[in-house]
Amino acid sequence: MRIAEKVFVVTGGGNGMGREVVLGLARRGARVAAVDVDVAGLAETADRARAVGASISTHVVDVTDRGAVAALPDRVIDAHGQIDGLVNIAGIIHRFAPFTELSDDEIARIMDVNFWGTVNTCRVFLPILLQRPEANLTNMSSLSALVPFASQTFYGASKGAVKQFSEGLY
Repeated sequence: MRIAEKVFVVTGGGNGMGREVVLGLARRGARVAAVDVDVAGLAETADRARAVGASISTHVVDVTDRGAVAALPDRVIDAHGQIDGLVNIAGIIHRFAPFTELSDDEIARIMDVNFWGTVNTCRVFLPILLQRPEANLTNMSSLSALVPFASQTFYGASKGAVKQFSEGLY
């Protein structure tokens, strides 16, 4: 797939790997819709992308909020006219602690962001992508999906779920 002039939605675009993917796509001529809950992070990503001449829109969305995610495609199409790709990078780790020390809320938050956030965005964007002449769907998992890391039990489980879900979609 040629990247130039294509429109990519990147979740987790406000920092870290998500920001780097946004900037990499921008350098290759893509138009990007950066998505994150971090307003300041999105602003910094947008500034950096515009510095390389990119067309970028920012969207403050919590990927665990199904209603907000469902409204996102229309916002991206309003900004860019089309959607050609979705890159799911939004993710969080939990504090380094044994499973027995993690609260139910911590466990739920990890699964909600890492796994259900990916599912939520795929559910609304995949039908759109399937209508495009060519499209891309990338879900970021982790080495933790393959190799367990001490004190990151649920992070690994959430990324393993993303891996299996993605392979099932493929």
